[in-house]
Amino acid sequence: MGLLTREGPPDWHPAPPQLRRAAAAAADHAATRGWDISALGLGFSLRQPDVSSTLVGMFTREMVDENINTALRVLGTAEAAAEESQVLAEVADILAAVRNLTWPSGRPLPSQGQPGTQPADA
Repeated sequence: MGLLTREGPPDWHPAPPQLRRAAAAAADHAATRGWDISALGLGFSLRQPDVSSTLVGMFTREMVDENINTALRVLGTAEAAAEESQVLAEVADILAAVRNLTWPSGRPLPSQGQPGTQPADA
């Protein structure tokens, strides 16, 4: 939903502020090292042996081209992989404080009531 992109998430994104800041810092750091944060994320996902499918949102031809190039790079040289691994480690350090931080999503269960209300049986 845009956290790990150059542009960052849209205003409506439900991520907490500290997660937004950490993601922006990670994207900025990756850029200073010559890497796109989205490409790093896609490359990371494609390298995971336990992940059989990776879904990627794209809405321009340029995004399609970037993702194809990333996938080809993942299959490329060990030298590129070593450099990418170093940048990924640096990004992981930046994101360490917000690792596993998430936000509520989806419709509340009937037993949970609506935000700001008590369940009927409370």
